[in-house]
Amino acid sequence: MVKERILVLGDINMDALMQTPDLPPAGGGVVAQGMALRAGGSAANTAAVLAKLGAAVDLLGCVGQDAHADAALAALAGAGVNLKHVQRRSDAPTGFIFIAVTPDGERTMFSFRGANVLLAAQDVPAEVWPGSSLLHLSGFAFLDDPQRAAAWRALQLAEAAHVPVCLDTALEPALLQPQELRRLLPHLEICITGMEEARALLGVENPQAAAEALLQAGVSLAAVKLGAAGCLLARGSEQQLCPGLPVRAVDSTGAGDAFSAGLLLAHSRELGLGAAGLLANVMGALAATVPGGGAALPGKSEAAAFLRGLTGMNETDRNKVLQALGG
Repeated sequence: MVKERILVLGDINMDALMQTPDLPPAGGGVVAQGMALRAGGSAANTAAVLAKLGAAVDLLGCVGQDAHADAALAALAGAGVNLKHVQRRSDAPTGFIFIAVTPDGERTMFSFRGANVLLAAQDVPAEVWPGSSLLHLSGFAFLDDPQRAAAWRALQLAEAAHVPVCLDTALEPALLQPQELRRLLPHLEICITGMEEARALLGVENPQAAAEALLQAGVSLAAVKLGAAGCLLARGSEQQLCPGLPVRAVDSTGAGDAFSAGLLLAHSRELGLGAAGLLANVMGALAATVPGGGAALPGKSEAAAFLRGLTGMNETDRNKVLQALGG
């Protein structure tokens, strides 16, 4: 079985998840029905799922010198993520996100980025590129300097080493830094986005137009996430609508990041669009069935078991995905 070496650059956080019956009005309050602390962050979540799917993963990011960093890094290391290149700083706390999760599985997030933004260009090591198969960038890395400069430095080093680059735009970066993300598009092998992000970045109103706009901008593989409806993948003249999968959602935290991990693994193992969309949708759907992100997110054993239980689907794509997962 091929073991890719994927570099992931972006945020590492500690998440505080509160299960709440609803969201209170301004000035109000609500009594939580459950609480958990989990490792999180868009890049950390994707790295954890990739590692749990069997890829070799190096995470590039920055945390504080505090207990939250200790807990987050221990969880990521337990998932199999290589943390050699994670920086620790004493002048800022680890990123922290408060997440209120309502009974429908939807989450409302309050984010403090903390030490994440302190990752600097000189923190991106030159020695990691030989032998690497892919660089995955989180859109959050382009919100603020010096982390933004570090992300651009990583992209430049990747291009010099002929390592393809992937971007998950994420919603907030697409809304706050659309021009910056548009600058990235010609450099990308893969771009993963959602419809709200596509409206902000590309001025389009449907998935097909979003995919076509990404391809015209220079992206080789466009992935448009459609939530419970699945995703649309496009490459060259081919488009593949991959329907969503039925699960009982309890928390959507990390679902998009897990989707990205599934797509990246499928791309690395040269699966077709149908099989790639299936694995990405499986990982996104399964992520919504567990509370929180990071090491709590499902891996290849859960994905294989879920796939074997699905009915009414393309058997060729299912078998390709199972083979890619080693099952």
